[in-house]
Amino acid sequence: MKVAIIGAGISGLAAAFEFKKHNITPVIFEKKSHIGNPVLFTSATLHIFNHFISDPFDYLKNNYGLNISPTFHLKKIIMHSPKNKAVIKGDLGYIINRMRTEGSLANQLFSQVALPIQFNSFVDLNDIKDQFDYIIVATGSNLIVKDLNLWTNLFSAQIRSTTIVGNFNTQSISMWLNREYAKDGFGYIIPINPKEAILNLVVNRITFHEIDYYWENFLYKENLDYRIIETRDASFECGLVSTHQLDNIYFIGNSAGFTDSLVGFGQIKAIESGILAAQAIINNLDYNKLVEPISKEMLKIHEFRKLFNSFSNKDLDRLLSFLKLPGIKQFIYNNPFFKVKYGAFIAKFYNNFVNN
Repeated sequence: MKVAIIGAGISGLAAAFEFKKHNITPVIFEKKSHIGNPVLFTSATLHIFNHFISDPFDYLKNNYGLNISPTFHLKKIIMHSPKNKAVIKGDLGYIINRMRTEGSLANQLFSQVALPIQFNSFVDLNDIKDQFDYIIVATGSNLIVKDLNLWTNLFSAQIRSTTIVGNFNTQSISMWLNREYAKDGFGYIIPINPKEAILNLVVNRITFHEIDYYWENFLYKENLDYRIIETRDASFECGLVSTHQLDNIYFIGNSAGFTDSLVGFGQIKAIESGILAAQAIINNLDYNKLVEPISKEMLKIHEFRKLFNSFSNKDLDRLLSFLKLPGIKQFIYNNPFFKVKYGAFIAKFYNNFVNN
């Protein structure tokens, strides 16, 4: 069996991990010269966005034998709207190191894979599709699925990502919601360590050249005067693919549309999709059926994205007031059985709240 994996990010490495368990050595192509993100970068995962009840890292260990760990526990989320503030506390999720440093999520996976990787390899799918029995696309990009006319876009945004210096609680995330500078997006701070953090602004419905204006507005309105030591701009898209398998080609991670359109999280789903793609190949299973629970959750989360897109600044203020109601924060964030996919009940309760 000849298998190629295009991309040595977390989803590609997860697929390689599963192949190695079955004594199959895939050929792994990676365009970068190293594992992990080349810039200072952390992300998060929230328990309410998982399609299973248990802790995500316990889930991966118990179901797939993959032993990885997060960087920090997430115990607090501070949410700001134009005229309101809500503080959510509890066992909310995790903060995850996505950098190239030792202990990052990608390097934890790489240490368990321990297979050769062809770094600095820019691979064209058409050049290799006849050389391998199976190809897994794990590029972290939607370019290939777009070229194959499989992609439906759900949310597009411009992102300014900066590294800032200060004093930060490594168990806390801050988020800002304001239509004036973020439109349907948001600003947020995620710590890297006690002295450094990521300050990002995500803005949709603007061009790449307009991000400067919204960024300056964001910093001014929220009185954010951190020392910035690195700045990066990027475009990002979330979407769906019409099939996750096309002939002998399998799509995983963000290349498969497994980044949610509400807040842009997808690490756990990326890892699981890589493992499931490998299992589908090894056991001759229907990959589309294996990832169906993930696909369904993506659609349900997108319903919240569509609702959020309709909010005005007054609606955002009301949303935070709603989240501060007695019992609501605890029910949503601290209830292990509550998931976003079960949110119809909460949405109905919220509608009653704002209409009374």
